[in-house]
Amino acid sequence: MKRLVVCLLSLPALAFSTASTAETWKLAPGETKTYYDADFSRVDQATGLIVTRIAEGKGVGPYRDWPASKGPILLFALDCAADKWMDLGMDFDGTKGLPKGWRKEAKIEDISGAVGKAGKLLCETKDSLPKVELP
Repeated sequence: MKRLVVCLLSLPALAFSTASTAETWKLAPGETKTYYDADFSRVDQATGLIVTRIAEGKGVGPYRDWPASKGPILLFALDCAADKWMDLGMDFDGTKGLPKGWRKEAKIEDISGAVGKAGKLLCETKDSLPKVELP
């Protein structure tokens, strides 16, 4: 019985980690070099925040094919209702997950100022994004 409980509790984390292996880098509307990962973007059930990642350069995945010269992949959490964003760090090789306590990061004004038009698009399509329990 204990094993079943442990397995069931680990499913949300597993779902998040396995879902991030698929990558679909899409050019943000109206942008010329900023891409967002449509497969990674999701809504946190607990807070309603959108977790996403963006990068500048040429959108080729997976990470091992993303040249370091194109810059890091940036992780963000978006609070669309307040038009604020949270910086969750940089990722260079695809191994970075959400940092501990990520929901407590400082919120900064103006989503489009940091995440660009991809942030606006994600906020507009929030209802169509997967809603998951994030760690």
